[in-house]
Parts: sequence; structure tokens; C-alpha cells
Amino acid sequence: MRKTFDAELQELNYEMIDMAAAAEDAIDVVVESLAAGDEEAAKSAMEMTRHMDEMERDIENRCLRLLLQQQPVARDLRTISAALKMVTDLQRIGDQCANIAEISLLLKGQKQTRTLADIRTMSQKAGVMVKRSIFAYVNRDTGAANTVVNLDDEIDQLFRTIKSELVELIVENREQADQAIDLIIIAKYLERIADHAVNIAQWAIFCVTGEIQPQA
Repeated sequence: MRKTFDAELQELNYEMIDMAAAAEDAIDVVVESLAAGDEEAAKSAMEMTRHMDEMERDIENRCLRLLLQQQPVARDLRTISAALKMVTDLQRIGDQCANIAEISLLLKGQKQTRTLADIRTMSQKAGVMVKRSIFAYVNRDTGAANTVVNLDDEIDQLFRTIKSELVELIVENREQADQAIDLIIIAKYLERIADHAVNIAQWAIFCVTGEIQPQA
């Protein structure tokens, strides 16, 4: 019975890794669509996030089966309950990628600003945070989890820089105000993606220590 349960837990790990990879891919594709003005890439990102909704349901069903059909010990309960929390954060990351994709369609064909380079950097860091947070969960690595938490300061600083650049742009050229506001919204979505990665990392710490961290 325990071997079957451990195998199910391993499958849960694989599914969490797959969903995190899907989130990371969605971030990459949606920012590429923004930088290149690629309508097809934006639509592809939106389709990827819809697939993440299906992944969320599959993971939730597996967690519920583990809780109802097995007799998990305290450590197992932490693992399963953390997965249920994490999958919600991953799904919200998907939602935010879809929102960015929708805005990128509105920006298609517009003259690009220097701020896109900072947004790309911000997206890359956010993607790394998502990947590392799931790594921390699967490997019960509190060091990796704390690295994710610390990276959030860099994301916050990038957001402040981007916001400052775009406010300056609005002052200098009112004709680009709409674009600047859209880019600020995109940067805010990326900041929220990083916050969700921090939440996942904190649940990874909970799996090891049993201590609930304050959520981002």
C-alpha cells in the first residue's frame, strides 16, 4: 500500500513540474509576442494557459484521491496540502500570462520603447523564480526556496524602474501615454507572477518545516 502511495506522490511531483514548465513557457512566449508584435505567439500563449487550467484540475483530482483513498502521515499531508495551494498560484500565473497576451495584441504594430528590454529581463527572472520554486518543492530544498523569496526584491526594483521610465515617457510624449499605461500594467502582471512564485516557495518551506509563511 505504501509503495502505491509513494508512486502516486511521485506522479504528483511530475505533474507539478510539468505545470511549472508550462507556466515558464507561457511567460517566455507571451513576452516574445510582446517584443516581436507577433499575434500568433500571443494566441499561442493564451492557448497554453487554457491547457494549464486542465492541468490544475488533474492535479487537484490526484490530491483529493490521495487524501480520500490513502492514509497519509503528517509529512504526506503537508506535501498534498501544499500542492493544492501551489497549483492555484500556478493557475493564476497562467491567467496573468493570458492577460499580458491580450494586451500585447493591442500593442501590435506600435513603436517599441526602451522599456521592453527591462520587461524582458523582468519576465526572465520571474520565469526562473517559478521554476526554482517548484524545484524547491520537489526536492524539499529550503535553500532554493529562500533564493526565490530573495529574488523578489530584484523584481520589485525592476518594476519601480520600469514604472519610472514610463511615467517619464508620458511626460515627454503624451501621444505614447496609452502604450506606456499598457506596459505598466504588463509589468505589474509580471510582478504578481513573481509574487505567486514566492508563495510556491513558501509552501515548499512548509513541506519541510511545517511552518506557514506569510503570503506575498
